[in-house]
Amino acid sequence: MDHYFQSYGGLGLQRYMVSDKPRTDSFAAAIKEVVQEGDEVIDVGTGTGLLAILAAKAGAKKVYGLDDSDIAEVAKTLVERNGLTDVVDIVRCNASNFDLGNTTDVIVSEWLGLLAFAEAMLDDLIVARDANLKPGGTMIPSEVDVLLAPVSCPDLYNREGPGFWREPIHGIDYSILEELEQNQELSLQIRLPAESMLAKGQPMVSLNLATASSEDPWERGELEFQMERGARLDGFVGWFSMQLSPSVRLDTGPDSPLTHWRQIHFPFKPFDVEAGQILKVRYTLDRSEQHSRAILLDLAVGENRYCYQIG
Repeated sequence: MDHYFQSYGGLGLQRYMVSDKPRTDSFAAAIKEVVQEGDEVIDVGTGTGLLAILAAKAGAKKVYGLDDSDIAEVAKTLVERNGLTDVVDIVRCNASNFDLGNTTDVIVSEWLGLLAFAEAMLDDLIVARDANLKPGGTMIPSEVDVLLAPVSCPDLYNREGPGFWREPIHGIDYSILEELEQNQELSLQIRLPAESMLAKGQPMVSLNLATASSEDPWERGELEFQMERGARLDGFVGWFSMQLSPSVRLDTGPDSPLTHWRQIHFPFKPFDVEAGQILKVRYTLDRSEQHSRAILLDLAVGENRYCYQIG
């Protein structure tokens, strides 16, 4: 078992996710809306068994909670503690190896990492979907969009980004390090203020989880942003939004309630923009060849181009 699955065995990480109220409440509402009396449900990456137990409480006749980490033993105990052993089976396995033969009504999974696709859990989810979900079955979430927007956030750029090096430290000139750090192409998981955005977010990737393949997230293209105000652009912000059920949508962007995912900040070589200006940004989203569960985002504006690793 690799380090990825070992890390999810810790209760500290599980508490971090379960205590994310927008996340947990949204999934709970979606399960209550979608799961019908007598449904068969699979929870991929069940963790403490929260979503599996909620599916049972919503009326499912049988729920399979799948997890390949030590937390599966905790989930079994919690299922027993809540009197649901006749409905919920916790199965310690990789979801890609679980096969019920397309009998499942609903697959629910909180598979999302940073910028949605970091951690590479989507691959296993798609294999599990193809092996288990009956025709016309439901995926929770059903749709995922990954978005990007330009930002001007001098405080962040100068405090936790390359701009830090502009000011002398004890009389020492560090200014040449600004460009050197920018060229290291570092991204940062952080909460960005909504007012830092210079234009509305545009989707880089939009997935329908009922039909998506494991290669669909890896997109390249060009986005156009119309600047809402003049400012000095010093980065971009990335986040994702997902449709969990017909009436439940969870957005992790700067102008939505804070989640444990926060947003991803991509510092960019600063330049001035004007109100009404159309900014063209070329992007490529891809897997990392060096780190199997990380992803890469390549951003280019004019002659300036940077490739950031996420995860």
